[in-house]
This record gives sequence, C-alpha cells and structure tokens, in this order.
Amino acid sequence: MLKRIRETIKNAILNTYGDVELPRLELDTAPEGMGDVATQVAFRLAKTLRRSPFEIANRITQNIKSPYIRDAVAVKPGYINIFLDNLFFEEFIKKIEDEKLSYFQEPRKNIKIQVEFVSANPTGPLHVGNGRGGIIGDVLSNLLKLEGYDISREYYVNDAGSKMDLFTDSIAYYYGKLCGIDSKFPEEGYKGDYIKNIAEDIYFKFKDRYAKNGKINKEAIRDLGKDFMIWQIQKSLARFGVFFDNWFYESTLYKNGDVERTIETFKKSGYTYEKDGALWFRTTAFGDDKDRVLVRKNGEPTYTLVDAAYHKNKWERGFRKAIDIWGADHFGHIIPMKALIQGLGIPENFLDVIIYQIVHLYENGKEVMMSKHTGTFITLDELVSEVGKDAARFFFLLKSADTHLNFDMTLAKKESVDNPVFYVQYTYARLLNILKKSGVPVEDKSFNANKLSEREEQALLNELIFIKENLENISRTYSVNKLPFLAINLCKSANSFYQKHKVIGADNETERLHLVNATITALSILMDLMGIEKKEKM
Repeated sequence: MLKRIRETIKNAILNTYGDVELPRLELDTAPEGMGDVATQVAFRLAKTLRRSPFEIANRITQNIKSPYIRDAVAVKPGYINIFLDNLFFEEFIKKIEDEKLSYFQEPRKNIKIQVEFVSANPTGPLHVGNGRGGIIGDVLSNLLKLEGYDISREYYVNDAGSKMDLFTDSIAYYYGKLCGIDSKFPEEGYKGDYIKNIAEDIYFKFKDRYAKNGKINKEAIRDLGKDFMIWQIQKSLARFGVFFDNWFYESTLYKNGDVERTIETFKKSGYTYEKDGALWFRTTAFGDDKDRVLVRKNGEPTYTLVDAAYHKNKWERGFRKAIDIWGADHFGHIIPMKALIQGLGIPENFLDVIIYQIVHLYENGKEVMMSKHTGTFITLDELVSEVGKDAARFFFLLKSADTHLNFDMTLAKKESVDNPVFYVQYTYARLLNILKKSGVPVEDKSFNANKLSEREEQALLNELIFIKENLENISRTYSVNKLPFLAINLCKSANSFYQKHKVIGADNETERLHLVNATITALSILMDLMGIEKKEKM
C-alpha cells in the first residue's frame, strides 16, 4: 500500500521539477501528531537542484494529490509529512485480511540468488558460532524468498585438504586399535570423544573390513567418517530449524575438473605469472593489497584457487548473486575473492559477504567458557537443548552480525515477558484468544477507519502499515537483526492498545477486532521469517 504513496510523491517531484534524477525515496513514520508518513527526499534533491530542502519540500507538497492522502505539509528544515486519508487505512485492512500472509509476498523476480552459510568443516560437531551464521543465512533466505527472489540455500562441505587428512588419521588410529593395529596418534589430530565414537561405530558395523595386513584403508575411513559427521551436522541443524537445498562437496571441484578449468581461465586472463616456482594471480590489478598464489610450487592448488573455482561454479549454475556468510576469521578473504572473481570475468557485485562476529554465552551473569559435558567448546546441540530452538534463533538475531553477541542463557530460559521471544509468542497467543472470544469472523464485517480515534489505535495502525516497507528495507541491506525488534515493537503497540482499551463489547468492537486480526497476520509473518513457533496457548 505504501508503494502508492511513494509513486504519488515521485510523480509530484517530476511534475514540479521535470525530468530530474530521482534518488531512492525512503518513507518513515512521521512524528506523533505531525502526520502518518514522512520522507527526507527534499534533502537528497537539494544538491542536484541547488535549492534549500525546505523550498523543495514546499513546492513538492503543492503537487501531491491522491485520494489516499488527506494532506501533505513541508516541515523545516525540509521534511515532507503526509497525513493519510481514512480510505488508505480501510483499503489496507481489507487487503491484508483478503490476502493474509500473501499480502507480504512480492511478485517473482526470476533472479537466482544462492545463500551459502554454516559450511563448517565436517571434522567435528557444530559450535554456537556456527549457529549464529546458520540463523543469519536461514532468516535472510526466508526474507529474500518473500521478496520474490529464487533462493537456494547451500552448505559447502570442505571434504578435501589437510584438515580432512587429520580427521581421517585420527579416526584411523582408534579404529586400528580396535582391530589390533598399533600406530601413533597424529600430531595435532582431533582428540574429541566424537572421534572415538566414529571409530567404534565403524568397527561395530564393519568389524575389521578396513584393516587388512596391518594397514588401514584410509580412503574408506575418510568417506565413512565424513558421512557420519555430515549426518550429525544435519541432525543438529534440523533441531535448530535450518535446512539446505544443496550440499556441495569441495571434492567435486576436483572430480569434475572445475579446479583445472579455473586455472586455465586465469591463465587466459593475462594476469597470471610464475614466481619462485608457484603460479600467481595479479589481484592487485583488481584492488587487492598484494598478489595471490594460485598453485604452490609443489603443484598443490591453494585454498584461494579452490574457493575461486567454487564461485565460478556458482556463476555457471545460473546464480546472479551469491551471498556468503563467513565467520570473522575470514574477513581478510573478502577483497582477494572479489578480485579473483573479476579476474574470471564475473562481475564484482556478484558476491556479497556477511561477516559475523563471535558469540559469548552468559549464565547467571557469568560467561560460560566450556561445555559442561566435554570440557571443550559449547556445541549448538547443547545450546538448543538448554534454551530451546525458538529462544536460540531469536537471541542470535538480537545483534547486528558485525558486532559481538552476548547471549544471556538465563534470560532465554525465562518464561516471562522479560524474555523477548516469550513476550512475542505470548502476545500472539493473547491476540488470537481475543478473536476466538468474539465468535464471529471479523472479515465478514465492514471496517470504518473513522471509528479508530484513540492514540493507541492510531499508533498500532501506523505500525502495521510500515511492516511490509520495513521488510523490503531489511532484505535490501541484509540487516536481519532488525526483524526481532519489528516484532517486539509491534507487540508493544498491540499490548499498549489492549491494556488501555477493551475490544469485546466496545462501541467500536468491529474496528478493534479488525485491528487485532491485522496485527496477528503481521506478527505471524515476522515469526515465520524468524522461524519462531506460533503458539495458540501460553
């Protein structure tokens, strides 16, 4: 609905100043008592038009004409405040009730976007940091799908390289012992109990099939160990409410010849050279601070090359935007990867990277440093078991990805309105109960916006009309941390309204029931996007 208001303002600008280049027109909530919608577009036009923002705003308002707008005023130093007509609110309520959740769905854009996240090495269980990356990727995927994009969630399985060798050797050591083969545990090998469990599981199923003549079939051990860990990772993610459309294995880049073809593409670019027996790419030509090695002197491809081959593969699969969600330790990899992508002839803006910072867990005011069960890092499974899926997802979203997150486990477990996820679920159940008590489908009754004159009614209505606008802005900036606060603020407005004004039995009961119904729909889409359960009773 606000798109109609945006188009009206755009037309007013063109009618006032002719074929001027239009900046992005942002709409905001106007200050209380000063309108319903506000825009700062006059400030953005001031430099181009070489006039004061207030003069521009004043002239534009004179050309704003729409049956949905009661009045438009210029406010110093250059804001445009819009007072919406009741017709706007009546059509909004009808539209959201007729279309329900599909009201928030944008038309298909036929643009393929791949979101790659978690992608932890299959050498151990997921930790809480993986959970933060998981929720950012999952919720962003939900949101971009709502905005009409063709979304594919992908987990990149690093099943090649030295870490997998260590993982294999660690399992082989314990499996060998069970088969009566003595060997030396690898230096820097993986020592967690889960390694012993994998070895025992292999022995239980296959006995000594992979131990012949005093030697271990490490290729088989690698595959079995990898499959076991992927299965465990998938179980952990499922408990967390995260699922993937595709699991892409690094090893396929070698099997399918992607790595070799990528080397040839780089060579044809004219930006490669040899130095100290290694093959280099001149990434400095694309904004990097130093050139990067593609192939080491021993002939082994670098991590950088393999990652470039993976992104080339993404492009060749038809994706026109790749969004990678990486931990903070990968920050230095962004510029080199964007440089390499350009060297492969792929647009720089193909790749967007979201970096997320580490998670600190707190319980009873003290930081929890280690697992109670293993004495090492806290696993994602342990966190979900401790606080529940909904709280884990919600709390991971409470901070911007680029800031450290202090996760309060004590608060997350509280069953009170102090706990934000409980508050949102409680409000949803409470609103649903009001509708049930009314006994009559509110959609069958007409809505008259003139009958909503109380401050709290107006505040809630204004909150509702901006939900769709806010979702579009969040999807554009990838700032999924704003979603829980949209839900919290909507709940605050709903509770403020409900606490001051009765619904059932009020003179304007019908209008208030419409307001409750629309709030349930808006809150429902926010909870769906975050993957939070909608409870009918609390």
